[in-house]
Amino acid sequence: MLVLPTFTKDKGESMNDNEVNGQSGNADPAQGASVKQAPKQNGGKTLPEPYEKTTWHSTTVDGRELRYQATVGTITIDTPKVKPAASIFFTAFNLADDEGHVDGTRPVTFIFNGGPGSSTTFLLMGSVAPKRIDVPDAAPVPAAPYRLTDNPYTLLPSSDLVFIDAAGAGFSEILDAAKPELWSVDGDVAGFSAFIRAYLSKYHRWNSPKYVLGESYGTTRGAALAYRLQQDGVALNGLVLISNILDYAFVLDTSDQFYIGYFPTFASVAKYHGKAANDVETAAHLQAARAFANGPLRQALAAGASLDDDTKWKVAERYAELTGLDARYVYDSDLRVVDMRFRKALLRDEGRIVGRYDGRVAGYDLDRMNDEETFVVDDAFLDPAYSSLCNAYLRDELGWDRVPERRGFADFDWNATEPGKGWTWWHEQPGMTKSAWGSKIPFPNVVPDLAAAIAHQPTLKVLIGNGIYDLCTPFFQTEYDIDHLGLPKPLQSHVAFTYYPAGHMLYSAETSLAKFSDDLQRFYSTDADGLSTLNERPALPAPQIAL
Repeated sequence: MLVLPTFTKDKGESMNDNEVNGQSGNADPAQGASVKQAPKQNGGKTLPEPYEKTTWHSTTVDGRELRYQATVGTITIDTPKVKPAASIFFTAFNLADDEGHVDGTRPVTFIFNGGPGSSTTFLLMGSVAPKRIDVPDAAPVPAAPYRLTDNPYTLLPSSDLVFIDAAGAGFSEILDAAKPELWSVDGDVAGFSAFIRAYLSKYHRWNSPKYVLGESYGTTRGAALAYRLQQDGVALNGLVLISNILDYAFVLDTSDQFYIGYFPTFASVAKYHGKAANDVETAAHLQAARAFANGPLRQALAAGASLDDDTKWKVAERYAELTGLDARYVYDSDLRVVDMRFRKALLRDEGRIVGRYDGRVAGYDLDRMNDEETFVVDDAFLDPAYSSLCNAYLRDELGWDRVPERRGFADFDWNATEPGKGWTWWHEQPGMTKSAWGSKIPFPNVVPDLAAAIAHQPTLKVLIGNGIYDLCTPFFQTEYDIDHLGLPKPLQSHVAFTYYPAGHMLYSAETSLAKFSDDLQRFYSTDADGLSTLNERPALPAPQIAL
């Protein structure tokens, strides 16, 4: 899940590259807790002692029986001001040989959801773990009982897996005094770096090939984390970013780029529901939508009030043709239809609303005429099932028996502006980043972080995955962001795009998950110079710039 920010001037202290590194005193920088620890109590709350439980399991993938070790546990990390600061929960799966030994030289992939402040429930239960939830796709999900099945699309044959709950979410716990540091863009990144380095030390994985897989806000974190890990002595072999949001600028004031970035997804969702392009293949329809968004729509929006009425009508009509909306509605919206209004308007004549995270989903809204939705239909369908089965799996099958209960989200206040009560959105960009603000900006834009990570380590390979029906993090905006990395030409091919016939949780549809699994296997088996065979991004005509 992705939640969008509200902003005020930062009241907290800025963090530099040496902070929140999981160390204090004379601690080894690789350790997640200091050698000399402060008492584990702060404000009346005590962190639990580190704890883990390991069980053995088997599964069959492509006719081959795999034996694996599942470990649920916690690792304690520090911040500069609070030692220890948080107890971070993880679920790890390690492939074992016929004698039951784990190979410490295999790749290891660190996996997390976003939010920010989210547990890793959805990725753990739905994507590349050895088991996955079995629920209807793009449809209402009945109440319990739910079914957990072996996952033929697990990434385990290619990599060991570590799923991480963010501080204060899932089974991870955080002290109040540490919240101002860890509940922030840069503090969160530093905290994840601290956890990863502590895990590498505890389980002797420093010499393993290392990967990060992040979803939604996890792509914001993942891009910044790739750069931060380099500063902390860890070079990633690969970075997988799915359902991307790399620059929050386009969502802050619904700039022209907001409407351009969303448009092809509007067109995709409209075609899925039979409202547009019924006689055209989806790929061709999306290319037409890309071309319109990047050409006539961009020019019309840039013209603003100087756009003549006749041209505005023509743009509105083409907009309507591609998205299934009424041309008058588009014209009266000044060619600027925000995503929530699109979700309300597309199926209004059927009395239904389109899902935010998956535009294939349609449900009922309690106020058809209001611009605001009464609830997010696709999230309402899925969250109870994933949350319930995750608790059952971790507790009943993997043996987690600690308290307190699992949290889907950290309990910060989205409307609070005080550090530690809300999320602090300021971000310190890499040095020498072009910015009128200087290096510290009031919202996360991690495009420079990703560019710096690739430039600093030219062997780093990056896979960008997006669902074409995702109305939360639109794929065309991601294409725009990657086009603005500013990389030297020899490094531009080190980023590959893949696309899926699904929404934000691109693994929720089995056909989409099967493709994602195949794409990941190919990604892990090639180097950065071989990514061109994986890249699916279609080329648009070169822009015609008349001088």
